[in-house]
Amino acid sequence: MHRKFPLAAACGLIAWAAWGAPASAGTLQVNPVLVELNADRRTGSVTVRNEESVPVTIRAYALDWRQADGEDVYEETAQLIVSPPIFTIAPGATQLVRVGPRSPSAEPRAYRLIIEEVPEATPQAGIRIALRLNLPLYKRIAAGEPSQLRWSARRQADGGWMIEAANIGPGYVRLDANIARAATGARYEDTVHFGTVLPGAARRWRVGSDLRIENREQFQRITEMQGHAAAPQRSD
Repeated sequence: MHRKFPLAAACGLIAWAAWGAPASAGTLQVNPVLVELNADRRTGSVTVRNEESVPVTIRAYALDWRQADGEDVYEETAQLIVSPPIFTIAPGATQLVRVGPRSPSAEPRAYRLIIEEVPEATPQAGIRIALRLNLPLYKRIAAGEPSQLRWSARRQADGGWMIEAANIGPGYVRLDANIARAATGARYEDTVHFGTVLPGAARRWRVGSDLRIENREQFQRITEMQGHAAAPQRSD
């Protein structure tokens, strides 16, 4: 039976990296930060480097990744083989982690590759936080374009706004605040963390009630798609 994980519980301490740049979380550095498997590349790999001055034991595993009700949902999966699943890296050394499908199925699928430190049973220097990196892994899903998204906005009962991006294309679409701003006509606070929208799915973000509207006509358009009241009056 699969177990479902809330986003926060599954991720632990997450290190999000700039697109294409190595990811790092304290003592760990991982490159690349995104893995794609396709007909020409059935297996992928990431390199994990230990930046610590002591050996670090690492556990690597995959989670199935889908989106439901506007949220990320993670589940345990046996569809991918991650090798080695557990290992120890000496100070300054690296370890190659390989990942590939257990069967030759051509079904497109999204996963998360988790690279996490196994905490010491008796840490020598006080309390240490086990570090965890959460990397996207796509099987037969290519990158899509922001134009594949359909945006909408609706006001919540508490007066705040909910922004939704629905992906009608066949590829995954990675978002940031600038893409969301261009698509919706609103500027968002740094506390709003946009991410990836999987094909055929939708993601939602609560953005508060004090929105800074830069393009009122554009924001009004996505608001009317939900049949809700007029956009907020604040503009900059």
